[in-house]
Amino acid sequence: MFHTIPEMFAATVARFGGRPAFKIKEGAIFRAITFSQLDETVRDLAAGLIDLGVQGGDHVGLISDNRLGWILADLATLHAGAADVPRGADSTAEEIAYILAHADCAVAFLEDAEQLAKVEAIRDRLPKLATVIILDEQFTDGGKGVICFNELVRRGALRRTKGKDRVAERLAALTGDALATLIYTSGTTGEPKGVELTHANLLHQVNMVPQVIQFTPEDRFLTLLPPWHSFERAVEYIAIANGCSTAYTTIKEVAADLQLERPTYMASVPRIWESIYDKVVAKVAQEGRMKALLFRALLAAAERYRTLARIAAGDDARFVEHGYLRSKARQVGAAARAALWAPLYRIAYAKFEPIRQRTGGLLKAAVSGGGALPAHVDRFYDAVGLTILEGYGLTETAPVIAVRLPERPVPGTVGPPIPETQLRIVSEGGKEVEQGAIGIVQVRGPQVMRGYYKRPEATAKVLDKDGWLDTGDLGRLTVTGELAITGRAKDTIVLLGGENIEPVPIESALAASPYISQVMVVGQDRHQIGALIVPNRDQLAAFCTESGLACGELQEAVRHEAVRALFARELRAHVSAAAGFKPFEQVRRFRLLTREFAVGRELTHTLKMRRNVIAELYADEIERMFKR
Repeated sequence: MFHTIPEMFAATVARFGGRPAFKIKEGAIFRAITFSQLDETVRDLAAGLIDLGVQGGDHVGLISDNRLGWILADLATLHAGAADVPRGADSTAEEIAYILAHADCAVAFLEDAEQLAKVEAIRDRLPKLATVIILDEQFTDGGKGVICFNELVRRGALRRTKGKDRVAERLAALTGDALATLIYTSGTTGEPKGVELTHANLLHQVNMVPQVIQFTPEDRFLTLLPPWHSFERAVEYIAIANGCSTAYTTIKEVAADLQLERPTYMASVPRIWESIYDKVVAKVAQEGRMKALLFRALLAAAERYRTLARIAAGDDARFVEHGYLRSKARQVGAAARAALWAPLYRIAYAKFEPIRQRTGGLLKAAVSGGGALPAHVDRFYDAVGLTILEGYGLTETAPVIAVRLPERPVPGTVGPPIPETQLRIVSEGGKEVEQGAIGIVQVRGPQVMRGYYKRPEATAKVLDKDGWLDTGDLGRLTVTGELAITGRAKDTIVLLGGENIEPVPIESALAASPYISQVMVVGQDRHQIGALIVPNRDQLAAFCTESGLACGELQEAVRHEAVRALFARELRAHVSAAAGFKPFEQVRRFRLLTREFAVGRELTHTLKMRRNVIAELYADEIERMFKR
C-alpha cells in the first residue's frame, strides 16, 4: 500500500519505466510518453515550482482540460509538496475568480491564451495571484507574471543539475494526511464548495479498486473526461499505479480513436454511452422498416435471455429474501425459460458483433460514473455483449464508493461498496431502515474528505463526529449487498396532495424514447407533475418527413399538433401503470424546448442537470405548462 501519490508514482517508474504512460494524438497516430520520461519532466517542473516560491502546503491553481500538461502539472505540484486546485477550461471568468481567490492561490497553471485572457480580465479580484504558467507549449507571448511551460521546465532542470531542486526534501516531509487537492463542486445548487482531499483519500481508490477490477500493464485506457473531476483523476492514478497506458481523446474524436487505440478499458459519464446508443438506434432506423423490426426483435430476445439467465444464477437485484425453496423454484423456472431463449440469443449475439467492434473489439469493460446510467441504455449494452460497470461516488469521497463486480454485474445497482468502505441506509431521523427499504445513503471509509475548505458549518451538515458522510442520495441495499440509487433526497418533488415523487426514475424511463434527448420532471407544490423535454432533432425530423408534415425547423415542428400528440403518446407509453409507475407519477403535462441543455448553463461540467438553474431559466415555460 502507498501513502502518497509521489510514492506510488515512484514505484511505477521503478517497475515500468520504459513502458508507455500517456499517449497524445499527433495526426493519425498516438505518440507515447514513457513513465521514465514523465518522471523526468515532473521532477523538473516540481523544481521549477519551488524556484517560483511554491511552499509545502500551498494551493496551486490548475485551469485546464484533459491533456498531457494537466497530469504533468498535477504530479509536479504534488512533488513540490503543494496541493492543486483544478477546474476545467470551460469555466467562466466568474467561477475562476471565485475559486482562485477562495483557495488563496499565488500560482496557477492555465491551459492556453484563452484562459489567460479570462484571468487577466479579473486580475483585480485576485490580489494573491502572482504568477501564471501557460501549459500550451505553442504559447510564447508571456508578459509580467506569465511564464511559459517549457521555460519553467528549463528552470527546474537547471536547479536539479546544480543540486538545488529540494524536491526530495519536500517528498520526505509529505504524509498521507497532507492535502493533495482542493476540488470545487460543480455548484448544482448555490456557491461551489472546496472539497479537501488528502493523499490518503485518493490512494484509497488506487489501493482498493484494483481488488475489484483487475488490471495489468498491458491494459490500455482511453480517456476524455475532465481530469479536475475526481472520477477521471482516480482512473488516471489507477492506470499509473498498475503500469497501464492512458490515451487522450475528445468527444469529437472518440469514435475514431476507439478504433485506433483499441482500448481495454474506458471510463466515462452516462451521457457518452447514451450518445453511442442513440447513434446505433438512429442508424438502424435509417436502414429501413424491416431491418429495424428485426433489430428490435433480436434486441428484445437478447434482453429477455440475459434477464432470465441472471435470475437463474441468482445475480438479479433482490431487495427482499423470499426463503430458500421459493428462491430455488424461481431460479429453476428462469433457467428452463432461458434455455428456450438461448438459440435466439446466440443469433442475436452474432448479429451484434459490429456494435462491439465500434469500441475497438478489445474492450474488457467500460466504467460509467458521475451520474445514473439509464436503465434502457444499461439493458442495451448488456444485451449486445458489452460490459458496463456502473459505479457510484461523490467528489467528497474521492470519488468511488461502490462499483459493479466484473464477474457479477447486477443491473439496477451500482454494485457493492469497495473494500474498507461502510454503507448504511437511514431515515430522515437518522435511524437505519429495514432491509430493502429506501432511505438516505451514508458512507464511512478512508476515502471520505477532510471537509469543505473554510466552511466548517457546511462540513458539519454532511459529516458527523463518527465519520459518517451524508451523501444526500436516496438508495437501498439488495439482499446480497449491492447498492441501488433511487434519487436525490433534495430532488424529491412534493405535490399539493402530499405525494412524494423521485424524478430520476421517471426521467430515466422517458429517456428511453427515441424522440426524447433530454428531460427534466417538474411539479413542486403542483397538483401533478410535468416535464420539460428537449426533442431528439434527428428522430423528430424523420417523424415529420414520414408523416408528411411541413416542419422545416424545430421551432416550427414543436408547435404542430401531430408532434404534440406524438410526445403525449411517448409519455403514456414509457411512464405507465404497466411500467410500474403510480398514477401520480405519470406525466400528463409537458413543454417542448428548442434549445438543448448546455454545460455551464443547465448542466454541470459532468453533464448533470442543475435543477435549480433549469427551474429558474424556464420558469415561464413551467408556469404556462401548468396553466393549460
